[in-house]
Amino acid sequence: MKMTRLAADLILIALLAAIPLSSAWATTRADAEDAIAKAEAMHEKAVAANAADNQAAEMIEEAKSLLPSHQYTKAKMIAYWAIRQAEFAMQVSSGETTVEADKAAQAESLIAAAEAAREKAASVDGEWRDTAKMIKSAQTLAGAGEFDKAIEIAAAAEFQAKRGYEQAMAEKDADFPQYMLDAVK
Repeated sequence: MKMTRLAADLILIALLAAIPLSSAWATTRADAEDAIAKAEAMHEKAVAANAADNQAAEMIEEAKSLLPSHQYTKAKMIAYWAIRQAEFAMQVSSGETTVEADKAAQAESLIAAAEAAREKAASVDGEWRDTAKMIKSAQTLAGAGEFDKAIEIAAAAEFQAKRGYEQAMAEKDADFPQYMLDAVK
């Protein structure tokens, strides 16, 4: 019994020691800077091919702005999306890929509807925490040509925005129960 316990303890210690040493533990600043450099290079190729758009450049700037706050994993992810955005723009520009007009239009329409619903919810202080992030994610996905996923996320964002508005309106005239008011007197 003691040998089994000792063996299990040794395996656990070995695993705990190996995890921080692995590269999968966390993204380093160098990893993030490398991803940003690759995104900048891809964006420059897109500019040279007259296929660049502002969204990729904005993503690169956003990734750079995350470095001082040590958000390396997020910066790397955003740089990755900037690369995807520039690659897709070049593929469309060269004719290698065609944009499904109906899906692109559907994604843009749902993103616009989600943004309108978010603004309506925000006007009554009912905007939920992740709705704006979801809309931005849907815009990023649409820009990278991943229309199905953009449609899915935009629809979810619109749902959240509508529920946030409904919740705020339902709670508009809510008041403390009488027993709570009596307790603070």
